[in-house]
Amino acid sequence: MNLLLLLAFMLPSQAKSNPPLANFAMADTAKIDTSRYAVLLFNLGRDGFIFNPNFKPTTISAEEIKMIEKIISVTVTEHNKQSKNGIDNPRKYYKQIIAATNASGQKEVWVNCFCTPYEKRHWRKGVVMILDGGPCFFNIKINLDTKTVMSFAVNGSS
Repeated sequence: MNLLLLLAFMLPSQAKSNPPLANFAMADTAKIDTSRYAVLLFNLGRDGFIFNPNFKPTTISAEEIKMIEKIISVTVTEHNKQSKNGIDNPRKYYKQIIAATNASGQKEVWVNCFCTPYEKRHWRKGVVMILDGGPCFFNIKINLDTKTVMSFAVNGSS
């Protein structure tokens, strides 16, 4: 419930065709463990390493989170086939999501994933940055309009 309240204050309003996660309090988030998500509003000063200055903040819907989960699942499955340091069930990871639209108007998301809520007091407020950590920490950047994985990195993997 706290996440939904936090999202209501953090996310700008959006057109009815793509309602933000906060508007799905009962129905659409029933299958999404919202206790494991933090949607952070894109901030160029903090997130310039993720998106360039031409990007604009946007919201994320419950349907888009479901799509993100599917894309992560497929990507992790492929990664695990090629790596000896596999990622265990990505649905159990905590995730920070930052969404922005690019210069072409396409929505891109950067998802930061980790096994436990490192810095439990702060993971919903700012990006968790870890050096190394192995398969307990990975991130993925996805273009939601084209359903393309733009980057995928597992911390400390070779």
